[in-house]
Amino acid sequence: MKGFGNNDRTSKKLIEKKTYNLQKDNLISNALSLHSKGKIKEALEIYNHLIQKKIDDPRIFNNLGSIYSQIKQFDKAILLFNESIKKFPDCLEAYPNLANVLVAKGRSDAAKNILNKAIELNPKYLRSYSIMARILVGEDNLQKAEFFLKKSLEINPKDINALVNLACVLKDSGNPEQAEKFLKEALKINPNYDFALINLGTVLNQLEKFDEGEQYLRKALSINSSSPMALNNLGNILSNKKKDTEAELCYRKAIEIKSDFSLAYSNLGSLLSKQGKLLEAEKNTEKAINYNPKFELAFVNLGSIKIDLDKLSEAEELFLSAIEINKNYNYAYRNLFRLYEKTNKINKLKNKIESLKENKNIVNEILMFRARISFREKDFTKAKKYIDQVSNEWIENTDHSTNLLFWSFRAFIEEKVENFDEAFKCFEKSQLNLKYENKNPKIFQNYIHTYRKNIDNDAFLAKTKRPKIIKDSPVFLIGFPRSGTTLLDTILRSHPEIDVLEEKPLINSVEQIIKSKFNCSLDKLHKLTSNDLDYLGNHYLEILRNNCDNKNAKILIDKFPFQTVCLPLINLLFPNSKIIFTHRNPYDTVLSCFQQSFEPNNAMSNFRSIESTSRIYDLTMSFWLDYIEKLKINYVTSKYEDLVDDFDKHILKILNFLDVSWDDNIKNYRNTAHERGKINTPSSSQVVQPLYKSSIDKWKNYQKYFKNSNHYLDKWMSYFKY
Repeated sequence: MKGFGNNDRTSKKLIEKKTYNLQKDNLISNALSLHSKGKIKEALEIYNHLIQKKIDDPRIFNNLGSIYSQIKQFDKAILLFNESIKKFPDCLEAYPNLANVLVAKGRSDAAKNILNKAIELNPKYLRSYSIMARILVGEDNLQKAEFFLKKSLEINPKDINALVNLACVLKDSGNPEQAEKFLKEALKINPNYDFALINLGTVLNQLEKFDEGEQYLRKALSINSSSPMALNNLGNILSNKKKDTEAELCYRKAIEIKSDFSLAYSNLGSLLSKQGKLLEAEKNTEKAINYNPKFELAFVNLGSIKIDLDKLSEAEELFLSAIEINKNYNYAYRNLFRLYEKTNKINKLKNKIESLKENKNIVNEILMFRARISFREKDFTKAKKYIDQVSNEWIENTDHSTNLLFWSFRAFIEEKVENFDEAFKCFEKSQLNLKYENKNPKIFQNYIHTYRKNIDNDAFLAKTKRPKIIKDSPVFLIGFPRSGTTLLDTILRSHPEIDVLEEKPLINSVEQIIKSKFNCSLDKLHKLTSNDLDYLGNHYLEILRNNCDNKNAKILIDKFPFQTVCLPLINLLFPNSKIIFTHRNPYDTVLSCFQQSFEPNNAMSNFRSIESTSRIYDLTMSFWLDYIEKLKINYVTSKYEDLVDDFDKHILKILNFLDVSWDDNIKNYRNTAHERGKINTPSSSQVVQPLYKSSIDKWKNYQKYFKNSNHYLDKWMSYFKY
């Protein structure tokens, strides 16, 4: 009988234990259920009750820690996860949970230590690897992140999240080909995994497989039509496919779905900037920064937009802000250095580079701009030494605009050390701007011919003979690019009674009204009535005055070399306007145009080779002769070589033509250039120099490259008496 009694007591204890465990499990399950439904307060009460009852269960500590982590009471969460690890060291769930909270507290090193312990305890526990990789990505340590993700895939090759995460790391590491491979592996496991589809579309965009990338992104949108990231990435591909209208719609729809989507705002801003809609681009890029104050790319993009808006000090601050966010952000340094160099702040550039000489991440950027500084200081041997040290791998892998700038810098250095063939090769490379792909030189050629047709029309010629005198008619500074217009502009604006507007598209604004408001093509200007012409002239004068800086100026000069081709319209609007026509040795002019890295447009696309530049030069000069023969034009010529040979005599001739007296401030034109900040032409570094003759007859160093162009240029050498 005694044995039966003991058995009863044992059985009773087992029943009590089962009941206790059942009640505990029910309470924990209930708390979990409340937590999942968002009833945090009720779940907290249950977990705290269990802890007060000194019920030890790793789920209690972990789940309660997760709640405190969720409501950002991180210190309490850390205590609970540590307690769980202390009491249940083999229960691995607490380790990655604690690591996540430590990262949120900015203690990533402690988080990595915890995860390493978890990996030691169980090398096959996958969650430790994924969180470790995420921490390393946040630290921009992509190589180590790649290592841990590959370790994870060794344990489970079918882990779809590890496959996609590894692909993202490879993409950001500059290895899109491998990224494509892992994303396609992920899609074999789940062909409808939209996150993998979106990332694959992005990678294919990077690999310039635009059509294939578009297909994957459209499939992602067929699964989830309201995915802002899929819409944004599709917008990127459409933009690269020159489908700007569709791209813009994608960005705007992404923003409509996710109103704080900073990436879409930034991309929309870049697209609008490319289209010349600078104010709207500025507004959208500012929103990108407002929603993500750590978005360094948006800071740089906004800085570039500010430069185009002539807000140079704001641009500088934006580049510096991007660097403050990311001390190793090469793109920001490149833009900052270029801003200083382009605006002739050479001492500022030197000081900034000197302060950064220990930064190994920007060693090539520093070498490149040290070379440029030495070039500007005429120490060409040192410039050559620096430019030769720039890494070939860096040249190949840097962003496209920096690559072009490098070849341009190097070309001028090679020229100065008399390596003319090497210089020519570098100039050719500097012309390989991808933006030219959607530009067409024939469009500008047709534009020139369209204007030329007017002077063969008697009705047009009759209209140009109207006796009306326009009060305060502007002066037009024209000629051909690289013929000395920027130098003359800088000299003339040094006079207190003269202001010069540099290459503002004012005539283009008038052309748009002619086409849209008056429904008239540019080859039928004779159809415009006197009232139409008055309206257009007043519109032009209004925007001219609004854009001038010197409100006390007696004379306003519109400087735009290629407006030579617009003379039929200029003469019709302002019959008594004065024209300053600049010219320079045709061979030197053509060479200089080819050597410059102009902002691509249809006109500049004619300057990508010596022969094409010579051809458009010949066409422009031919039409100039036609215009001065058939139109009554009040003009004076400015020969660049005469300006260099006898400054005072030549400038006095121009001032007499403009009916203004000599002013000694004219000789301080270099100070004027320094004070201008941004000069909107490639001559920005030249107009701050004393007058020099080294650019005269420079073409002879490249004489063999003109063999197919002599017939275009020799007649103009004769005409201009060179």
